[in-house]
Amino acid sequence: MPYALYIILLCSLAACNLNPTGIQMQAGWKARSLAAWHDHHPDMMVFSKDGKTLYISCETPGGLLSPSLIAINLKNNHQRTLLFGLAHADALKMAPDGSLWLGEETADGLMWRITEPGKLPPEQRVDRQRLQSSDPAIAPLLHAGRFSHEGLTFSQDGRFAYMADEWEEGCIYRYDMQARKLYVLHKKKGWIAIREPNNARIDAEKLHAQYFNRIEDMETLPDGRILLAETGTGRVLVLDDRGNHPQLNTWLEHENLVHPDNLAWDEKRGWLWITDDGNPSYLWAWDGKELHEIAHHDDAEITGVTIRGDDVYINLQRSLSRPEVLLHIYEQPNTPES
Repeated sequence: MPYALYIILLCSLAACNLNPTGIQMQAGWKARSLAAWHDHHPDMMVFSKDGKTLYISCETPGGLLSPSLIAINLKNNHQRTLLFGLAHADALKMAPDGSLWLGEETADGLMWRITEPGKLPPEQRVDRQRLQSSDPAIAPLLHAGRFSHEGLTFSQDGRFAYMADEWEEGCIYRYDMQARKLYVLHKKKGWIAIREPNNARIDAEKLHAQYFNRIEDMETLPDGRILLAETGTGRVLVLDDRGNHPQLNTWLEHENLVHPDNLAWDEKRGWLWITDDGNPSYLWAWDGKELHEIAHHDDAEITGVTIRGDDVYINLQRSLSRPEVLLHIYEQPNTPES
């Protein structure tokens, strides 16, 4: 979006409402707008390695005019649309080698890899039917499987990528990045090899792999365990894949947590941030003992929570051409009474 148009959009929002974004913050927290769009459906977010750029996936339908990936320079709020053409781009993580992985949340979705995303020129295109792109730095990871890619994270040693198929009978997959081999999780047998990644769902069914009810996001903890948001059951699971056999348990289940969606581990505070795709949509923080409401919105879905230092970033995703916004969430310092 041109900068002048962005300013006009934010000004028009402010003219209509003293709280133009509609976000309801709890005491002690503030929000400020950084960017706004129409019909971009911003979802997952990740920082560049140097922390200067924020990448945002756009959950738009496939098409050469549909934005799929945005890059925002947080120093000057300058934004560029890097990529068009993916179908419901969602899963988004920076791989240990510095490449950017971007997955499609659709039944025949693919995982795409962008080498050196900081050097990618804007306005690139993908033809997902022909598996072609306008830049050689953008390529599909065919061995990583075709399914609804939303949950994505990496092992601490950089060997494996963990992925989840986001549907009512979806499975958890582990991709060996060196061997380029895909595995699916079985409740008793552990990881079983997928023979045909292009038909990963069918192979998983034949292998009687373990089903989950819509895994939305994954996050690797500092100790190497992996958290998974299972929105269909309203709980957060934990996968321990550090031993000889993977162990899976419930990590968090709370009566107020309805549809956990995006996850972000806050290493500085020791919190897990959770977006809740309910009505209203909530932003929660779990401190290990209590679930704290930080914000909620009655008319938009809070998506893509990500953390850097003290700063928290979220998107407000809407439909019907209503403004969608990137927000910076921060704690308001306590001021002593005079």
